[in-house]
This record gives sequence, structure tokens and C-alpha cells, in this order.
Amino acid sequence: MSLNLSSHILFDYCYQQNPDGSYIFDPATNDFMPRNKNNVIDAILEVLKQLYTNIITQKQIQLHEPDCNIILLDQALFKYSRDIYGGKRLQARINHNNQLTTTNKTNLLKFTDYGLKIESTSPYIHRQITVLLYWLSVIKPFSIEPTKQSIKALGFAGKFHNEYMSYLLVQSALQLFNLRLTIHQDKINFSEFLYDLHYRNLSRSSLEFFLDAYIKHQ
Repeated sequence: MSLNLSSHILFDYCYQQNPDGSYIFDPATNDFMPRNKNNVIDAILEVLKQLYTNIITQKQIQLHEPDCNIILLDQALFKYSRDIYGGKRLQARINHNNQLTTTNKTNLLKFTDYGLKIESTSPYIHRQITVLLYWLSVIKPFSIEPTKQSIKALGFAGKFHNEYMSYLLVQSALQLFNLRLTIHQDKINFSEFLYDLHYRNLSRSSLEFFLDAYIKHQ
């Protein structure tokens, strides 16, 4: 898998960041430097192609290439970045404003007053992948058209294709942190997990609590 996927998918989708996560400001506008979203999409498509190749090789079947709806993927990544990086964006803009006094900055940085989904400016990795899985499962950008002959052979990859591919995508992103999800090691548990992602309206908090127990060091 592409090791630069984490630097693409687990960073802010909309704005450029330094390797330490701090934001890059555009001198011309004095605001965040926009990110080239096409680079993010291309990195994800590259990994999806690798995952697809691995699946058909392992199952020994031929399939129509899986479809990725770019518009839906863009929406999912936008919502993920808003939830995960909303507090960090606010903090960066406030700290960047030299006209504010220290007292003003302190008052403006009271995140509990804003109703943000995630108040932390540095959320744990399990919270990041929770939000990513949540929006990919809600918006469902990935689809496939299996034949009658291949649907049984595909198993989870056919029955819950969007959620299965989202799980593998997150798994790939975790590699850079030497972490991995282990839910798939129990087939019954994995099937129930994918079913819930696909059909049920899960809350981010319940999903986060569940995933925390299944993130392990490699």
C-alpha cells in the first residue's frame, strides 16, 4: 500500500498543513493555503486499485472495475476534515491574528462555547478513523457490480462493498502509524460490524468506543 496515503487522507482535506500538523498561511490572503484536492483523490484511487487487484487475485475472479463516485468521496472527506480539524482551524486562525491580545485569544479559544463536534485540536487516531469510517459509510462513494457467479465468491467485498473498501482504506492509512484494525480476524464479528455500518444509523461516539478496542500495534 502507498505509505503516503496517511499524509493525504488523515490530514486536512481542504487546507495545506506542515508535517507537524500546523497550518500553512497564504501571504497574499493571510488565510489558509488551499490544498490540491486532486492529489488526495488520486492517492485514494491508487490504493483502491491495489485493493481491487488483491481481491480479484485472491478470489480468482474477474469483475467490472469498482466505481468510486468522486463527488460523494469529496463530500465525505470534506465532512471528515470539518469534524476532525474544525477546532484546529479555529485555533490556527486565532493564533495567527497578531491584532488580538493574549486575553482575547484565550477567550476565543474556549472551544466548549462553539458546539464543535470534536473540541480537541489533536484528536486521538481512533477518533480520526472513526469519523472517516462514519462519513464513508453514510455517504457511500464506493460501489461495484458483481456478476451472479462472482457475488458469492466475493463474500464481504460484494455484500458490503462500500464499507469493506472503507475498512481496507482506513487499514492502509494506519500503516504509517504502525497500527492496524483487527475486527476482520473474527468473521462473525466483522460481518456484524460491516452490516451495522451499512444498514444502521450509528453514532460517532458508539463507533469510536467500539473501534478503540480493535486498534493494535503491528
